[in-house]
Amino acid sequence: MLAVAHPGHELRLSTWIERERPLVLVLTTGSRNGTDRSRVAASERLARTLGAESGPVFGAHLDREVYGWAMDGRPEPFVTLAETLAEVFLRRRPRQVVVDSWQLYNVVHDLWHLTVRSAAAMASRRLGREIACCDYPVVPQGPGMPPPGPQQFAIELTAAEVARKLALARAFPGIAGDVAEVVRNGGMTFLANETLHAVRPIAELIPSAAAKPLYESFGEDRVAAGLYKDVLRWRHVAPIVERLSARLEAAAEPA
Repeated sequence: MLAVAHPGHELRLSTWIERERPLVLVLTTGSRNGTDRSRVAASERLARTLGAESGPVFGAHLDREVYGWAMDGRPEPFVTLAETLAEVFLRRRPRQVVVDSWQLYNVVHDLWHLTVRSAAAMASRRLGREIACCDYPVVPQGPGMPPPGPQQFAIELTAAEVARKLALARAFPGIAGDVAEVVRNGGMTFLANETLHAVRPIAELIPSAAAKPLYESFGEDRVAAGLYKDVLRWRHVAPIVERLSARLEAAAEPA
């Protein structure tokens, strides 16, 4: 399975998807407007084009809704999501779940990362076998981001496969911005390499007291520009991380 926070992230792993044909799960609509589902629709069509299947969790929440849960420090919606995903995993019994990496770049990416890992741990306990979790870098590695875990799998795309990925982006303009952002920030080298990594222990991902997650800096810029009213801080996110981490740890304990 592939579980991404926003529609369009799957373009990052388009070659891997064509080879593995996973069930694709998406958290948000990719829009703050409740009537705009163009990105979700594009993501569904892309999944079919790549030979994959869209799953039962697919763009059910607005970005502003999930952001609001984080701003309020509310663990309950994320715990409910984890329980819903665990039921999906129990029905589909995947070998492996691939999820957005925790990069302190976008809070929704990070919380989805932990939600999916918690769900996999709960389902693994009930199945009596491990559902392996790994992640992939959503955006290029930059200052202030925790390093990825050990690389488990890599595809170095051929020129034809890179051209295929760019053609897919052009064919699905509703989500093409994801590829454009990757190229802008990481260049074609990042675009041409699809890597999966072992997930790191949560304790290694939590920022130190002196560190500022990148999403705090982005939020400060948007507040200064008059786009946001408040800055989402780590202190808002910490109670959610604590609750989900506790669920993950409890599920991982020997029965």
